[in-house]
Amino acid sequence: MMFKLTEIDDVLTNLGDHADFATIAKKEADLGVQHFQYNVETGATTYFGENGYLVERRTNGIESVVQPEEDAAAVEKIAKQYVSGEMALADAVKHFASAGCQAWTANLKRQVINFTGKEGKIMATVSF
Repeated sequence: MMFKLTEIDDVLTNLGDHADFATIAKKEADLGVQHFQYNVETGATTYFGENGYLVERRTNGIESVVQPEEDAAAVEKIAKQYVSGEMALADAVKHFASAGCQAWTANLKRQVINFTGKEGKIMATVSF
């Protein structure tokens, strides 16, 4: 199943800024997204479809300079707030950057998100 960014945009617009991550993930999975990676420094999301093939890459304009000091405890706390819908994406990006989080990868099939630092080391893993 292939999907288009316009379909994802419609889902995100209809759900709003504070929708919980599980709801967003379910809607995106229904469109055929298998997993995606968000890069904090560039504000870019890469979506992957079936068999792990890159389907689309987009930039949302919410980028932030990632600090070199990594704080795994802070990343885990921010991640839980973001995933539960207590924190909007724009705020989460700023907080992740200040805690040294470079990216997160969400596996929609396994319902898990890995948050990583600049060297790719997993700082926190959150289920949704």
